[in-house]
Amino acid sequence: MSLENEAKLAKIKNLSSVLRVLCGLFMAMCVLVVVKFATGPVFGHNPNWGLGTVWYYYDGIGFKIYSLTIHERVLALLFYTLTSAAAFFCALQLFRLLGFYSRGEIFTSQAVRQIRLWSFACVAWGIVKLAWYFLVPLAIPNASHHLGPDFDTIIDGLIIVAISWFMEMAAEIQEENALTV
Repeated sequence: MSLENEAKLAKIKNLSSVLRVLCGLFMAMCVLVVVKFATGPVFGHNPNWGLGTVWYYYDGIGFKIYSLTIHERVLALLFYTLTSAAAFFCALQLFRLLGFYSRGEIFTSQAVRQIRLWSFACVAWGIVKLAWYFLVPLAIPNASHHLGPDFDTIIDGLIIVAISWFMEMAAEIQEENALTV
């Protein structure tokens, strides 16, 4: 390997390590946000805000937190936890992919498989976000739409699926070339 390519590989390894840390922080944030939601507005009460005066907005849906019944609070927590879990799973797949890159394993079948898992995780996250958008207003009477539905995550996931197919072909070509040398 030339010195120039070794320098590029070192940059890929370093950047992947940094991005891996950011993915870890995002996953920790997903967990903390669910804990905060569960211990704050869902099961707690802030007397300074007054009953039904605080709106909670997430992914295009808004509802009054403190006017929810226990049943509605549990449903909101369930939807919110499911959405955060899908985001966590998506970040986990990216974290694993960046682990391969930080070790210099870029065009390998394992890395390609991880790209595909990441893409499916993105599609799953997008589906859960759409479920949040359409089902929460049905389950919580005072919920209202403030933005349109978000199809971006699903589209991004499908694009990454296509890229993973290209990467799979490239990895197969590289493995075939390595055998012929």
